[in-house]
Amino acid sequence: MSASVLVIDDEKSFRVIAEEALSREGYAVRTADSGAAGARAYADEPADVVVLDRNLPDIDGVDLLGRLAREAQERGADTLFLVATAYADVENAVQALRQGAEDYLTKPLQLPDLLIKIRKALESRRLRNRVRALRREAPMRALLESKSAAMREVLERARRVAQSPSTSVLLQGESGTGKEILARLIHDQTPGRGEEALVELNCAALSEGLLESELFGHERGAFTDAKASKRGLLELAAGGSLFLDEIGELGPQLQAKLLRALETTTFRRVGGTRDLSADVRIIAATNRNLDEEVRAGRFRLDLFHRLDVFHLTLPPLRERREDIAALASWLLERIAQRLLKPVPRLSAEALRILTAYDYPGNVRELRNILERAVILETSNTITPDSLLLGSGRSGQPAGDAFFSLRLTDGQPASLADLEKLYIERLLVHTGGNRAQVARLLDVSYPTVAKKIADYGIKLPD
Repeated sequence: MSASVLVIDDEKSFRVIAEEALSREGYAVRTADSGAAGARAYADEPADVVVLDRNLPDIDGVDLLGRLAREAQERGADTLFLVATAYADVENAVQALRQGAEDYLTKPLQLPDLLIKIRKALESRRLRNRVRALRREAPMRALLESKSAAMREVLERARRVAQSPSTSVLLQGESGTGKEILARLIHDQTPGRGEEALVELNCAALSEGLLESELFGHERGAFTDAKASKRGLLELAAGGSLFLDEIGELGPQLQAKLLRALETTTFRRVGGTRDLSADVRIIAATNRNLDEEVRAGRFRLDLFHRLDVFHLTLPPLRERREDIAALASWLLERIAQRLLKPVPRLSAEALRILTAYDYPGNVRELRNILERAVILETSNTITPDSLLLGSGRSGQPAGDAFFSLRLTDGQPASLADLEKLYIERLLVHTGGNRAQVARLLDVSYPTVAKKIADYGIKLPD
């Protein structure tokens, strides 16, 4: 979809010439002859670029700039403002830039200068988006530079599908496995799309009515609160990618509308009568089993096949334990930086516990465990006592599974008694998971099973 330009100028001849020249360049152009008309046009539909005169008949152009810039911020529109002034002095230029202008032009305007300024402004925005993407690469590298063979295979397949710019991708995996970061990797490495926007929508966060408006946009007056037209995420993602997280939460009606948009590459805003095009790659994600959802009649088979052109399943963290040490180290650096604390190190026992834990919440749970540990730990070393596994509020410290040697009436306990007590506490700590106890003790599962039988240890409920 081409960039849109709104020209606000009281000179009719300039409006006509600018509209013709910009249209020839492929821009979608609208014009307004006053500040009030320009404000209404922008309220109806924000533009990618606004060119406005400094001296309008009804309002100071810089005041209008400030008003439109605030509105753009409130509506999440990444609008670029160019101010045209007949007074080529520093004061006017600085005032316009302070109010949020990308650049300014001097009158009388020359069309070549206008075209160059608009192209330059759009290129600057593209570069800013690229810088933001580069800043996101650190967590991407930390999460995706894996030692796990299963994860490396997923990454290699993701890099391959990234080279196919129009192929829909379905990501499946447990919550917290990093599906949104894998979506970012695919988008960033896609030729022609990686430098455009990756727009994200969590389908579980909104009601179906709001989801439809967010996804497709709406026209003014389409419903009670629709006081202005709004571009949907399909439009905002034009040329880039749309990441639909929790796609399994879509209701039947919206599933049908999304299917039509994907099959025809066109859609209509809520309350709209004209078809709009959608050059967008769809990346969908879910922690549900969509095969089962289809069999249960909760998800459309045709939409499933339309999304599932290329399928990737992310392994849970418990199936790539070799990555836990590196992930924990990287997360501790970021957590300590955010909490303004020195970066702690992990004790050998703490790392052993973290590696043995099964992480129902995957990487997200690891991050939460480490953040709690950084807050609770008084030294510069994370110990088992600071690792609250399981529920952050009700879970017991992992250190409770270990103990200090205490003398009873001055006499030491026997080695067998200590071994029995140690295994009992580990079983309580792991909820009776003998395989996890074996990993903590660095012994085989049969060894743990034999010890439990020899000591007559009762497994916890």
